[in-house]
Amino acid sequence: YVIGDLHGDVHCAKYWVGKTGLVAEDGKWVDDSSKLIFLGDYIDKGPTSRQTIEYVKSLTDQFPEVVSAIIGNHELELLRDRDAVGNEWRWGGAGFFQLAYASVHPGEYLNFIDDIDSNDELVVEALYNASLEVYSYGKHGNVMLSPDKGGISILEFVTPELRALVKDRMGTYQKSYLDSFRSGTELGNWLERRPILAQVNNTLFVHGGISPDATQYLTKIGIDGINKLFASNANEDNLSDFLDRTGEGRAIYDMVTYRGNHESSSCPHLSKLLPDGISRLGVGHTPDYHVRLLCDGNFLALDSSLGRWYRNSGNEYCPGDKVQTSKNGRYTCKKMKDKCEGQIIRIKNG
Repeated sequence: YVIGDLHGDVHCAKYWVGKTGLVAEDGKWVDDSSKLIFLGDYIDKGPTSRQTIEYVKSLTDQFPEVVSAIIGNHELELLRDRDAVGNEWRWGGAGFFQLAYASVHPGEYLNFIDDIDSNDELVVEALYNASLEVYSYGKHGNVMLSPDKGGISILEFVTPELRALVKDRMGTYQKSYLDSFRSGTELGNWLERRPILAQVNNTLFVHGGISPDATQYLTKIGIDGINKLFASNANEDNLSDFLDRTGEGRAIYDMVTYRGNHESSSCPHLSKLLPDGISRLGVGHTPDYHVRLLCDGNFLALDSSLGRWYRNSGNEYCPGDKVQTSKNGRYTCKKMKDKCEGQIIRIKNG
């Protein structure tokens, strides 16, 4: 069984695992002949990323022989964000986690602080309201959820009487968020150990895809070699330099971000990109509302938008529990459906 991008929706994570029937009500694994693969992107775009990671982690901890969870580009960007030195140029002077879209949902920060009070809830509501105004003016790429750097701060869209409070709390939230994933922490260590690639029989799974450039390294050092190389360089002292300054690091970053395999013209060349003994490639990363079986079934595009917040509002931050409209009336957040939608797949042997 393969489960695609969950994007901050722990409810649907549990729903889709339940649909596999692999975990009994007493918590025991039902079928030792079956495996479960998660394709990465457990975080961002929804407000229960921490709970989603903790849930997937609990399955890999409890059933390490049959559950695999590879890393997605959003987890990799989170690991890079821990070390801000040298990374500021990549996202307009701030971190990936501070983008005004497609990254950390404002509601997520409440999962990383203790003793939530009414001011915290007020700040998150202010960030939702400010985000609506940003979207209404089409400034997604210009504004950063940063209290003090990187393009235009979201604070400019916060009502004046709340700006000081939002600035103070946002800095606290973001520090706590990054600190929760540092090397040596439980969640940080788990992310650093995530494989880039997973093989089950004749199928290779990776979050993004396999490009011709990545193939040369995959051929040279193999699947296990790629995974071990990443794990040995994933700590915050080494990761950024490894990804930016080595051919192997750039190839690994390519594997979690590449989308070229989705092009119809790539089908005739797919087999040449894969290692010996591998005839099929399964990926997440590129969303649609259903899974796609392409290239005569040899390319599996498995990101079917399983997260409800993403299905409801795409890459934009909406609370989900209500309808909300910007002051100028140009942008509206819709109320989210409770139902988990999308598809997961089962691949039979042979």
